[in-house]
Amino acid sequence: MQHYTFPYTEVFHCTAGDCPDSCCKGWEIVIDPKTLQTYQQTCSPIGETIRSTLTKNEDDEWMFQNREDGNCPFWNAEKLCDLQIQAGEHLLCDTCRQFPRIPQDYTLFTEHVLSLACPEAARLVLTQTEPFQAIPLTQDEPSEPVNEAELPYSLNWMNCLLETRAVLLQLFQETSIPLAEALCYGLHYVQQFQDWIEEKTDDFPELQPIPSKPVFLHHESVQHLYDSLEWMTPEWADWMQQIQQHPVTDADLQAFAKVAEPWIPAFRNFCSYYLYLYWLQALNTGNALIQYQKLLTALHEIAIVSAWKLRETHTYTLTDCMIIVQRYAKEVMHDAENIEKIEIKALGGRKII
Repeated sequence: MQHYTFPYTEVFHCTAGDCPDSCCKGWEIVIDPKTLQTYQQTCSPIGETIRSTLTKNEDDEWMFQNREDGNCPFWNAEKLCDLQIQAGEHLLCDTCRQFPRIPQDYTLFTEHVLSLACPEAARLVLTQTEPFQAIPLTQDEPSEPVNEAELPYSLNWMNCLLETRAVLLQLFQETSIPLAEALCYGLHYVQQFQDWIEEKTDDFPELQPIPSKPVFLHHESVQHLYDSLEWMTPEWADWMQQIQQHPVTDADLQAFAKVAEPWIPAFRNFCSYYLYLYWLQALNTGNALIQYQKLLTALHEIAIVSAWKLRETHTYTLTDCMIIVQRYAKEVMHDAENIEKIEIKALGGRKII
């Protein structure tokens, strides 16, 4: 199998106790079956301590019982992991050992990305200056002919998605085209692609310039959607409540647009990252359009929170941008129920194949 990575993954290092929003804070940490068996068989005092913290969630999965403050029971006052300190990394469950690394396994190849819910990963992704494209992690090896019948998807369908993703990635990284226009072109292209998928057109789509026009949902509609979601952290919930009580206006968004130019490269990187994370999910549904709609909705909500931040504090920095993107990833992109609400209730997601 071919493995691909990105420049930002190669330089990532956990900041441990210096992390401003630790993954030991507020998360429900599910324990994989292999590690659970190890915990059950560990006879040392640390084994007894581990077992005393185990519980099951509503999905009947084993997890650590968080403390009353919502944090991992092994997260100490120095913001470090007592379990790793006392027993070593080999006793960490898969979730703790791998995060923020996310392997995207597509059978023929795997793409290794980092989760934006990690502050350091968000910083590296948003500030990356190299071309945002996957690079081989391992050398290509002679492979046996692919037996398409053994694949969980059509090889032709995979190639179509890879081709369209490449077109969109190039579009988002073309700095001569303003990002707002690139998003317009991209939406038109994806709508054509979706028509082709559903056999409404015969010709495979080509990216064509179109007159610039707004592509986002009305900000009130977007915010109404996000008001219906559930939040993990009190800070983000407070932000959402304040925005709900004092909605962001068109004037607020226009004010943000005037100061956002220095951070456009970060937003371009976010668009490219989002495609790598979600675009190939259309393998299972045949709905590429909804993956693009999710990107537009995410960008608009990030813009709403950014405009609110600017309105309330009269300042907006790259650090603000990174914090808002990281918190959005933690609250939305890592919550299956929130993603489902966005796909089904707001965007009318449907399975086509």
